[in-house]
Amino acid sequence: MLCICPTEAQRLNQTNIVFFLQDVASTGPNATVVPVIGITGKAWTFATFGTIFAIDDPITETPSRSSNQVGRAQGMLVTSALDGSNVSVLVSIVFTNREYGGSTLELQGVSRQNERYREVSVVSGTGTFRFARGFAIFETIYYERTISYSIIRCTITLLES
Repeated sequence: MLCICPTEAQRLNQTNIVFFLQDVASTGPNATVVPVIGITGKAWTFATFGTIFAIDDPITETPSRSSNQVGRAQGMLVTSALDGSNVSVLVSIVFTNREYGGSTLELQGVSRQNERYREVSVVSGTGTFRFARGFAIFETIYYERTISYSIIRCTITLLES
């Protein structure tokens, strides 16, 4: 027997969150993004198709590295375009601050590496963000090539019940 139960429509709330990822893409001791596997005989870089990276970036309140840490961006990135232009993002934003501590947001989508603003979907969340959906926009606001250090502004817009 099939039961379809009517429910009352819920009003959705919009929430905007801005934070900064402190990203070190290397194999050195301070790395927060590292290649874990790629095509044999090819360089394991963000421009090489098939390269998979693990990420565990600190998330801060402001662009400063010494700013209060509010969480971690943990997951994986996969160079998914043959020409190396796109990276598939599967990342959990794990909050550790007082306001959202223990809650997560799940990000998924294609990040177009050569664009200034890169948008991915917020597909779910836990805790405070249960049933959240929306989008995240990444913008690299600082890059130091010698140590592969980037500061990435992440602006998230959510609709949640």
